[in-house]
Amino acid sequence: MEKYSKWRDSGTGIQPFLQPVPARTQQLGLWTAINVVKSYVVGPLVAVVRLVALGATAALASATTAIGALLVVPSVRRGWTRCTQSALARLALFIIGFYYIDAKTVSLQKGRRANAKDSGKKNGGVKSGDIIVANHASYIDILYLVAKYSPVFIEIDNASTYARPISLWTALTSPARQTPALLPAKEARPLREITEDARLRHLGPVVVFPENATSNGRALLQLLPMFEDAANLDEKSNIHILAFKYPFQSFSPAYSVGSQMGHLFGLCCQVYNLLAVRALEQEETPRIKDSAVFCDAGNVAVDLDEAVKEKLLQLSRLRMTKLTAMDKRDFLAFYYKQAKKGRI
Repeated sequence: MEKYSKWRDSGTGIQPFLQPVPARTQQLGLWTAINVVKSYVVGPLVAVVRLVALGATAALASATTAIGALLVVPSVRRGWTRCTQSALARLALFIIGFYYIDAKTVSLQKGRRANAKDSGKKNGGVKSGDIIVANHASYIDILYLVAKYSPVFIEIDNASTYARPISLWTALTSPARQTPALLPAKEARPLREITEDARLRHLGPVVVFPENATSNGRALLQLLPMFEDAANLDEKSNIHILAFKYPFQSFSPAYSVGSQMGHLFGLCCQVYNLLAVRALEQEETPRIKDSAVFCDAGNVAVDLDEAVKEKLLQLSRLRMTKLTAMDKRDFLAFYYKQAKKGRI
């Protein structure tokens, strides 16, 4: 759309904020009729049933949270919360139509194939206090991460790259709103403090979305330099890199703008939805101990931010735009202003 051309990346020609639409294809009259029935008759009926089931799942989540609050022993309470959240997130994904998730551990080295089981045994898996770095294209990312890792989510200050932990609900609804440009100084903490706390209290790994905003899944936004400040570096943390992709034919699970409830309804109208997750083989992931802060004399220090960016680009097979989270804020302000005027 011409009115959104300001947010089209000049280098790639990609508009990373508008909702992706399927490619136009010519279909026979019979297939057109089937698609109309599926989209406007069967789909909405299926969506209503699924939304009722999701409402029941949300109520069950509230009940389990209330029960967890009654548990006195901290370790038992955390174990209860992590297990119930993980199980309910898996259930929510199934209800929405993600019956199968194509998740693989892969190697970027030519001629080498990663083995997920061997990799997990060799590297000890993802542990509390580790850092998961990933692209962010939908609230479905959040559900998958909760189901798989039950992690800690954070909100990042665009200037200092310090962060604050946020609730699961805030993480799920953040794609629908403007993330704050700056965090209150009293709340922003170095990433190292958050990972150390997560490790000490067994809260799970810490998820870092370095784009600090959702894209529409067709390109990456500029990444924040999360590892530039030495205060953010925790030598005991391992970095794990994930890439999310949403293959689709008629309606994309990627979500970057518009009504989140409307998008969820659209997802529930579909017979099934697809999600592909790629995790980088741990031996090929940059290590914090190899950064200039911890690198031994005589060894070549690694620029962690550049190394992570390179790996994420290769793993996701997406192109990097020059647009940032601040551009996404400007885009959302303009988009919702137009929506109020009825010009969307």
